[in-house]
Amino acid sequence: MDKQDLLLDAIFFEHWARYFCFEETEDGVNATIEIPEALYAECKTQLPHLLGLLEKIQHSPIVLNDVKSAIFSFIRKELSLTDNELEHFLHEMSLNADFNRKLNMFYGFVQDEADKDSKTEDSMSDKEYKTYRAKKEIPLFPAWMEQFHNWAKENNHTLS
Repeated sequence: MDKQDLLLDAIFFEHWARYFCFEETEDGVNATIEIPEALYAECKTQLPHLLGLLEKIQHSPIVLNDVKSAIFSFIRKELSLTDNELEHFLHEMSLNADFNRKLNMFYGFVQDEADKDSKTEDSMSDKEYKTYRAKKEIPLFPAWMEQFHNWAKENNHTLS
């Protein structure tokens, strides 16, 4: 897997975990990523190239700087980069049109999914919402990525 694809996979995976596996903390204000045990085991088996990131984000607070730090430290370690090399790589990716196109498509997909969910969830009371979330089946990451690819195709986007 090339460096760009690994970075995209890491970003997409972290989004999947945050989107489907968030849990509010007792204060009702903050949240953490809590991947259910069976799903965690499936991820370990199906996504060995993301194992280091999986371990970093499990039980982690959902805070933007922590999320970026987890992804970047994972990439640095997986690619055996120094801090300067990582900074250079991330700068290259920020200027890479193909990388940015794929990332923007993914963000469009995530927004569409969130919009669909909010139509359902907005009409629920807090209690109904918690019951709904507890029963909601979480798709495996590869299945969610397949949904993304189908969404891209349906919306006349090219991923390759």
